[in-house]
Amino acid sequence: MTSPEQRHTKNIQDRLLKLDGDHAALLDLAHKGLAHPGAPMYELDVLAFGAAKRAISATSALKLLVQSWNLVTARTLLRTHIDTALRFSAAWLVDNPHSFAKKIIAGERIDKIKDRKGNLLRDSYLVQCMSDTRPWLPEVYKQLSGFVHFSGSHVFASVASLDAEGGVSFHLSEFDLDYPEESWIELIDCFREATEILAHHLHGYAQTKKLAPEQLAKMRKRHQEKS
Repeated sequence: MTSPEQRHTKNIQDRLLKLDGDHAALLDLAHKGLAHPGAPMYELDVLAFGAAKRAISATSALKLLVQSWNLVTARTLLRTHIDTALRFSAAWLVDNPHSFAKKIIAGERIDKIKDRKGNLLRDSYLVQCMSDTRPWLPEVYKQLSGFVHFSGSHVFASVASLDAEGGVSFHLSEFDLDYPEESWIELIDCFREATEILAHHLHGYAQTKKLAPEQLAKMRKRHQEKS
């Protein structure tokens, strides 16, 4: 089935253009911040490039999903995009980020690794650690979790209407045309917030790579004292 002729509102189309900017910025950050000529390569670089690749691909895919009015799958993608940002940020919670990255590259599960305080790096804990600066995150993450595995979220998305007698009609189409503008705006805005979280950490890591070892040690000590 081809996409419907119905077009998104200008507010949504403007946000899709911003996704293009985010896509370009992530590419630029990876190329110039992490992979510039003469840049040293560490284990965390491998993790950083993996996170950047996943985010760049997701950004491109989200635009296509919104343009084709596929909100159900777009919400699933948003959940995985938040996951990328959260799990990369976990490197800032451990004593040795490169050792952490090495474990992930070797196939160890992040939620089986502990931070410097002894807490397992489970998704719920990573959300909690970021909730002060991103107050929207806990509720959005909770709501989106139902879209990762088949659940009631998908069942409700298939219901078109209920009548007073208990009758139900279903909506079986890939086009989610009945959702209000706010649903699409929230989707894109949350996605861009998750991109900003990842970009913040990628940029921070790129800056630390430029520091001398003694400067890096002092900065890491200050960060650990604050956390």
